Amino acid sequence: MKLRIKIIAVFIFVSLLSVICYQIYWIRSFYQEQLSKIEMDVTTAMRDADYREISWRIDLIRLDAAIRRDSLQDPHVDIPRWEDAHDMQIYLQKDLHKSVGLLRKPDFSVFSNLLQIELSRKGIALESFVEIVDLKENKVIKTIPDNTLQVKHSLYKQYVFPFDVDGVYAYRLNLKQPGLYILKKMSGILTGSLFLIVLIVFSYFYLYKIIIRQKSIDEIKSDFVNNITHELKTPISVAYAATDALLNFGMVDDSEKRLQYLQISKEQLSKLSSLVEQILTMSVEERKNLKLDTEPINLLELFVYLKNQYLLDTNKEVTINIDVQPENLLIEADKIHFPNMIGNLIENAVKYSGDSVEIDLSAKEDNGKIIISVKDNGIGIPSSSLPKIFDRFYRVSTGNIHNVKGYGLGLYYVKTIVEKHGGKISVKSKEGEGTEFVIILWK
Repeated sequence: MKLRIKIIAVFIFVSLLSVICYQIYWIRSFYQEQLSKIEMDVTTAMRDADYREISWRIDLIRLDAAIRRDSLQDPHVDIPRWEDAHDMQIYLQKDLHKSVGLLRKPDFSVFSNLLQIELSRKGIALESFVEIVDLKENKVIKTIPDNTLQVKHSLYKQYVFPFDVDGVYAYRLNLKQPGLYILKKMSGILTGSLFLIVLIVFSYFYLYKIIIRQKSIDEIKSDFVNNITHELKTPISVAYAATDALLNFGMVDDSEKRLQYLQISKEQLSKLSSLVEQILTMSVEERKNLKLDTEPINLLELFVYLKNQYLLDTNKEVTINIDVQPENLLIEADKIHFPNMIGNLIENAVKYSGDSVEIDLSAKEDNGKIIISVKDNGIGIPSSSLPKIFDRFYRVSTGNIHNVKGYGLGLYYVKTIVEKHGGKISVKSKEGEGTEFVIILWK
């Protein structure tokens, strides 16, 4: 059993770790993809802006004067070789730069404005500045805007676009924190992923907790079955022996012996009946369709009946005080389970006490609520056990009192029946000073 639970736990953990790792890998891949897209968009924007700036200069040249064809000829230019169409496009653009540049120098401010327009078209709205740089000398020739001397350059990512044939001069765009910009755009995805990871982790630990709890319950049930098997055999064996003695050993004619053996049989059968009744209460919670057969119950009459019953069936000195206000206080409750529930609390008060016990049964009506109290001056309950006493199979250690037997079902049954009646139950106790159970029901 332990090995199987460990295997299940490891399998769930590995599955959880795999899902989290895949989620992180997917987010990282998506981030890199978006970063590459921005880089591609920036490069395209710079190229398009450069084309438009060249076109702008050509328009100005046409307005100034007619272009002489022979001015653009250069007999010393080598015939280029291109690897593909992209290389050809880049070379032609740079060559166009050179040709137009002979007539009119590039206008850096125009390029900068056109570049901002292209970036806006592609949805890139980040703080930036543009530079013309000499790549050979590694120096900045001009910057737009001019107030970039105090800028912290480590926050900017640089995109270089060489615009001359020789690759010496280039436009350089400085874009502020594109990675942070992408993360902001991914905020919805990141939030959803984080929520999913937290949900998976929570589900894992919750499932693991349930498995451990189920394992603990199974162990308790096994101990319970072993224990109760012995307890069932004891009253049956004693009652059988007493009956056998009466039938087969001539004890019927001896009135004193007959009475003694019959009394033993009665006590053992009473214990057996009580034990069977407690076992049957185990299924109360599982029976979600349990319907209470309610009817008006006079609490004063019920308390008097229970008092007489428990005073008759005890070997201790028991005092039961009853206080019901008003005396004709009625409650709608199940005619079987409700008396059993109150009786269970009285029985516990008698069990968990010394040689004598005083029990106070009280009930009162308060603003549409009926408050029932069962209070005793018994041995009390340790504060560490109070949160667990209504759990199924849980038993409070009785210290030096070893003659109290039980199976941790009584208070579980009490709480279940109270809740079936739409009420709630609480407990106050102090070791050596007694215990008080308070039940609140709504009329």
